[in-house]
Amino acid sequence: MINTWIDDFEKVSKNALAAEWFVSPLEYLWSDGKNHFDKIFRDGVTPHSRFDQMVSPTLYRTTMQVDFRAKMTVFAFMRETIANSYGVEFESGLLAFYQLDYLACLSQWIYVIEGYCRKLFSVTSPSNVKYSHWIIPRTGDTTRDRLIKCLAEALGKYLDGIMFKRESDPHIERLSRHLLLHGNLENKDFFSQKNCLILMFLLDALVVIEMVKNMNFPTIFSERPGEVERIKRRKALYMMKLKHAFADENILKIELLKEYL
Repeated sequence: MINTWIDDFEKVSKNALAAEWFVSPLEYLWSDGKNHFDKIFRDGVTPHSRFDQMVSPTLYRTTMQVDFRAKMTVFAFMRETIANSYGVEFESGLLAFYQLDYLACLSQWIYVIEGYCRKLFSVTSPSNVKYSHWIIPRTGDTTRDRLIKCLAEALGKYLDGIMFKRESDPHIERLSRHLLLHGNLENKDFFSQKNCLILMFLLDALVVIEMVKNMNFPTIFSERPGEVERIKRRKALYMMKLKHAFADENILKIELLKEYL
């Protein structure tokens, strides 16, 4: 069954990459998420802003389900050693995302990707984090190792080809760590729902690889002491953030920031 899943993921991931998107394996592991990604990226399409504007709200509604994200925060990101080392940044970005604060969300998450990759894939180069420098984790289990390799390859192709690629055009909208971290970005549409979704999906891929590496998948839903309360508190907070996303105060904040665009 997992081999069929890997075949499907590789196909849809390839189609998504052609559109400058990335597929969350954490979402794709469940039937609802898989169905959505399969429909959206059933064919290879070229990058297009109109396509992004149509797809982003659908994926946001699908992948930001409060119950699921609260459980994944506790069962995945808080349990795994590397993921947990970025826990403050991850959850701060998630809270901002629930309030539609894309600038704050993206600013929290974009630099975490490189650090996570360095730790997870044992990158020793101080200046290069490309896929060719990664040491792909191995468990000794054929199926698990194929899954890790599949996810790492998809991740490497996106990062090398898009996010970590050197970019000289300051007006692009697609993710570029290079432009943002060097202060050369001139297109504020860069801070978009699409780019926040992609960063979340990249983090999902990294934590799934870490879980598989540590033999903590598929036993992810085995509750540990104190986790029920942690999930409950996060569900309440995420719901409040989502509920207040369209409150007058938050709308005013978004409008004020738009004055700079």
